[in-house]
Amino acid sequence: MNTLLDPLLMPDQVQLTEADRRAAIAKLDSAVRQAALTPSQASDRQLRLMTARTRGEFRQIMAGVPDAAPPRALTVALRGFTGLWLVACVVQFVVWVALAMFGHFDGPWWLWSDLGLGAVVAILWWTNESYHRKSDVLVAS
Repeated sequence: MNTLLDPLLMPDQVQLTEADRRAAIAKLDSAVRQAALTPSQASDRQLRLMTARTRGEFRQIMAGVPDAAPPRALTVALRGFTGLWLVACVVQFVVWVALAMFGHFDGPWWLWSDLGLGAVVAILWWTNESYHRKSDVLVAS
């Protein structure tokens, strides 16, 4: 279960895949075409990218390239809302089971708030992942 939650609780510790590397190289090439980086800067970053292991290292390599890596605030929000969602799920489930044991069995009322927070976590995760999948960068005008 730990590996299932890693992308949500520790997004910067997720291992880079070959698809992540290919998308990052395309972003660097795009940044050169758009004059956001010089060819030598992009080449240096590509070399560092080949030895990078995690998305946290990826973030450092892509620093200064607009819209190439997820903003730090996004990964912090993803971690925070995931933690809140997990705690809320566990606490509400335990309360629901305790009430059921004493004869106050109701429908699974706790699902409504857990599904709402789960939707927020899903949106944050999808947004974070989209930075690693797109292959172009946007240069601020």
